[in-house]
This record gives sequence, structure tokens and C-alpha cells, in this order.
Amino acid sequence: MHLEIFKELPEDKRAYMELLFRNCTEEVRYYMSLLEIPANQTFIKAGTECTHIFMILSGKVTGVEWPAHDRSYPFKDFGPGDFFGEIECFAGLPCYRISILSATRCRVLTIPAVCYMEWMHMDVDALFMRTQENMHRLITQTAEARKYLFMEGKDRLMVHLIRLFEQRQPQPESLELKKTRQQLAEEIGFSVKTLNRSIQHLEEMGLIQVRKGKVVIPREGFYQMKAHVEHHVNG
Repeated sequence: MHLEIFKELPEDKRAYMELLFRNCTEEVRYYMSLLEIPANQTFIKAGTECTHIFMILSGKVTGVEWPAHDRSYPFKDFGPGDFFGEIECFAGLPCYRISILSATRCRVLTIPAVCYMEWMHMDVDALFMRTQENMHRLITQTAEARKYLFMEGKDRLMVHLIRLFEQRQPQPESLELKKTRQQLAEEIGFSVKTLNRSIQHLEEMGLIQVRKGKVVIPREGFYQMKAHVEHHVNG
């Protein structure tokens, strides 16, 4: 398969991938394949054998944790250029540690893990590039998780609502969440009492609406929440 497959990536990521794959092995070129994945499909399941490396070419996916109580916890969105299964292989872990759910329709490149690791053993430049990228990703995610943990309730709710709104493509004029308060609370890591208080706060700020108990995110409210998070939380 030719490196034309990377043409749909953003320019900076396309250049990175072309550099990364310039000396990949014949086995990788022969066995890598493209998958078309519809929205809302779990294509990596935590705990299953790590047999392939996945790379997102287009679309968005969500990382999902499955703790011991067996309730899912969506924790981060990923997009074009992101790899999955690679860290597990580098760490010598036999199974995927998180589940990956397609938030939108996606095109995904897959490479058998055995072929990928044989390539990494032989190509020191590619190994360095991927080690550097993975270290940056792990450090960034740790910092983000720590920041998220200490956010005020309303800010954590904003971050979650922004993510849900951005998953809808094309973006609607308003988005009514079909989830129950219990489901939302579990996804964010709140008690229902804390969630209700945070919803009331955002409603009073004019950022969201509540209709028959359901949270509604107007597009203007989405923009305002995003500006607030970027300025007061991430700034």
C-alpha cells in the first residue's frame, strides 16, 4: 500500500507519517490495511488480545475506560494521526488497556502488531520518532488528568458537554442529550447531586437549557463554554 493513504491527514501530520514510514519493512507495506468504521462502534475492546496497531486517518474516536465496577468512563477524544495498541506493544502488555469507540465515521489504518514491532526493532529512526511521540502523549495526558481532577464542578461539566457537542458532525443548532442524569454523572465522575448543582449553575449562566429534565446545548452556549474553558481553565 502506497503512502498516498496519508493524503487525507492534516499537512503537519501527513509530513510526519511520510517521514515515519519512509523505511518501513515490506511486511508492514504488504499487511497494513484500511478499515471504514461507522460511528458508534467499539473497534478496540479493553482486555482483548493486542494483535494490531491502529492509526486514525480521519474522523474522531473516544477512549473508554472499563473499571472494576464495569461501568464505562469516556475520558478523551482522539483524531487523525493518533495510534492505538502501540504503547501496549512497547510495554510488553498482551492486551489492549482501553476500549476505543468511533465517535464519528472513521478511516483507520491497521498493521499486525508482530510486523509493526519487527519494523521498530530494525528502524532506529522510526523507533525514536514513536518513542518521542508516546512520551509526549503520556506526559500531556497525565497533566490533563491532574488538571481535570482539580477543576470546579461546573468546569468539568463544561469540558464534557463541549466534547459531546463536538462529536456531532455537522454541528447542530442545538443538541439535546438523551442520557439520564445518572449516566452523565458516571461519565464525568460526579455524584448526581454534584451534577444537578453544576447543571443549575450553567443554566443560570445562560450556557445551557433544561427541557423536561434533559440538558440542551445551544450552539451559542457551546461557543461560550469553549471560550470559557480555553481562557479560564486551559489558559
